Amino acid sequence: MKFVLIFFFLFIFVSMLLNSSRKRGMLGEDANKAVAGLATAMRWFLYGLLLLGAAVCAVLIYQGA
Repeated sequence: MKFVLIFFFLFIFVSMLLNSSRKRGMLGEDANKAVAGLATAMRWFLYGLLLLGAAVCAVLIYQGA
């Protein structure tokens, strides 16, 4: 779990840095596409992580009831 949280926060930090560089116009066209792809991948990863966490919580609540 610690590894997932560390990976999550590093992923967010790097994407924030890249997104700020993209908005300032410091990246080329190919790099802009790569940053947009990274942001999309991050969104799907986070949605999957949230869904997995919700499923685990639901199972634990069901087992405890």
